[in-house]
Amino acid sequence: MNIKEIDSNKKLFKEYLIEIPYSEIDNSIDERIIKLIPTVTLPGFRKGKAPINIVKKKYENSILNEVVEKIVQEKTKKLLEEKKLIAFRQPKVEIKKYTKNEPIELGIKIDLQPEIKIFPFDKIESIKYNLNIDKKTFEKNYISFLNSQKKYIKINKNRSIKNTDKVFIDITTADNSAPDYLKSQKNISIITDSDYQILPEISNKLIKKNCKVGDKIKLIFDLKILLKEKKEKKIEFEIAILSIEEKVDFKVDKDFLKHNNLKSEDELKDNLNKNLIDQYKNYINEIEKKQLMDKLESNNKFDIPEGIFEEEFKMIWHRVEHAKKEEKLDEDDKKLSVEKLKKRYEKIALRRVKLAVIMQKISRDENIIVTEKELTEGMMNYASQYPGQEKKIFDYFKENPSNIESISGPILEKKIVDFILSKTKKENKKISINEFNKLQEETFNFSKGQ
Repeated sequence: MNIKEIDSNKKLFKEYLIEIPYSEIDNSIDERIIKLIPTVTLPGFRKGKAPINIVKKKYENSILNEVVEKIVQEKTKKLLEEKKLIAFRQPKVEIKKYTKNEPIELGIKIDLQPEIKIFPFDKIESIKYNLNIDKKTFEKNYISFLNSQKKYIKINKNRSIKNTDKVFIDITTADNSAPDYLKSQKNISIITDSDYQILPEISNKLIKKNCKVGDKIKLIFDLKILLKEKKEKKIEFEIAILSIEEKVDFKVDKDFLKHNNLKSEDELKDNLNKNLIDQYKNYINEIEKKQLMDKLESNNKFDIPEGIFEEEFKMIWHRVEHAKKEEKLDEDDKKLSVEKLKKRYEKIALRRVKLAVIMQKISRDENIIVTEKELTEGMMNYASQYPGQEKKIFDYFKENPSNIESISGPILEKKIVDFILSKTKKENKKISINEFNKLQEETFNFSKGQ
């Protein structure tokens, strides 16, 4: 095995080019074929008695990937041992050149384990916030709930569509360039004062035309933005007005209480208050976590694996460029030059990698893991968000075990955060809603690139 180190001038990143004689591959194939022969039955031969060259000719291609993968794993392990390298994560291996009967070339990229001495947790000061939710906030939340409940009744009078109505329509078009889902839609509802409109400005157009039940009109819509095209895309649709419902004031009546299994309006208020308390608890937890992460980042100094940082930044920057192309950049980002925008997201990428390294180190040192029970509970909680599809979701994770990280990751992070907070110096602090709002704004000030 010939090893050539590619100089990258990076402290925690190594890259090698390895050349493996094809004879090693061929010998491994032969070893695998010899083990396979006793199970093989070929025409003209008794089971297990076919010559190795005939069995090899038939099965070589089917076992080649398995053999190459095994050799790659062995060579990677040997490289780490010979060079006395401690990998931070599984090395990335790429087959640079593979031609039968010629040496195989492998490219191996290794992110090295940084040397870290975690800042003592008992020297970190953390704040435990106790939020006082006043009566006015509860009342405001209840009014907001009532306002969010829209109720409509079908009108009998023959009047034109007006703002705040719910209108049921049929839409059709003979234009084949229209998206399939828009060519024909039957009995769909549109809320005239909603931000979402199935066709651009359809509600305003119908109101301006004084449309009534029974009307059929033809209207032209520019679908340029909807279809994400650069030029105008005008398409004519026929709109049939089927029925109109007008908005009425929502009241908590017996029917509403019965439908929602509630005994009284007071029970509804209690439930809403509990939900509001839980929401604020989650917000407070996020603030406390963010403040802890800030202190972990500032108090722990070490070299960052350059390969992981570059990978993280490329992933973030790809999303930024996509958002820019789709004209969906955050308003704060739009103000920056490309150079300043890159610096902002380099800072974010650096923070993410640094915190990930710290969390992994703490998890390993303190033996903090996600148990099978916790993972199962996490998967059940996730599946419960999709009633009727629980089995499909469990089957998906069973078939795609690598994606279980999306469930186990947050569970592990919470366990690590809770462990650290249990060791810190705590200060209990009572805050009002106004103080909370100010604290939340200061903590998550994304304009600073946090």
